[in-house]
Amino acid sequence: MKKNYTLKKATLDSIFFCCLIMLSYSVNAQVLNFTIDTAVDDGVSITETLTTGSDTYVLLIDVPGSGAETVVPLSGADLIFYFGSGATINTFTLTLTKNGNPINFKLNGMDYDTVETGSISIVNQDDEVISLEQEYLVGAGAIPINNPSNAVDITAFKILQPDVSDNTDFAFHNIEVDVLDTLSTGASVSLGSQVAVFPNPSNGDITIKNSGVTLYTAVVTDIKGRTIETINLNGIKTNKNLDLSSKLFSGLYFVSIISEKGTITKKLIIK
Repeated sequence: MKKNYTLKKATLDSIFFCCLIMLSYSVNAQVLNFTIDTAVDDGVSITETLTTGSDTYVLLIDVPGSGAETVVPLSGADLIFYFGSGATINTFTLTLTKNGNPINFKLNGMDYDTVETGSISIVNQDDEVISLEQEYLVGAGAIPINNPSNAVDITAFKILQPDVSDNTDFAFHNIEVDVLDTLSTGASVSLGSQVAVFPNPSNGDITIKNSGVTLYTAVVTDIKGRTIETINLNGIKTNKNLDLSSKLFSGLYFVSIISEKGTITKKLIIK
């Protein structure tokens, strides 16, 4: 892909898989679309900043240790990012901050453009597959979210190009995410280490393991964001057993636990 890259922009189809209403860190999610049209390349990484009310969100696009990421026009003022020529590394890492603090988010979708046939995939920070590796023909479109559960409550995602010869063929833009209010980094890590849900996988008879945090409410939702059960925890500071076996069928659920230190959401697999 050269600096005069002129592929036409494809409209992002409404392919938002399993519209999940996550009750994590806040009751309401903030939907943002990073078009890349206002992105800045400082020679080390790419950032795009969006401001909503008093909050500032920054998307960081990085190829660690390389400076290979590049922003160029797609058409007019429409910008895209891609690997610059000669890059020997083939992984973009994307993270998000709110007012300077790292936050968890849900990846809804992203657009690609390619000038040659090639393959890409997307994984989260734990290398769990969000979009399966597949071959894309010349043109443009939306990258499918094959595993939506791996795109929820993530801290980062990576765009992988298995063949470095494909690096200059692909470009990306229009990244839509749901972001949720979060705690400071230290408080979030602390809460995550103090509250857990087990066993997982489970038959529905679960225990909220608690190391002394005051717990107020637990909300169980399914993959489509529907509330299955809301449990008043009455400010307990000890473990709490919940028998949900009669309400949950096999599949993936989310348990959002509201506490004095904020809200944390845990994935729950019912077998």
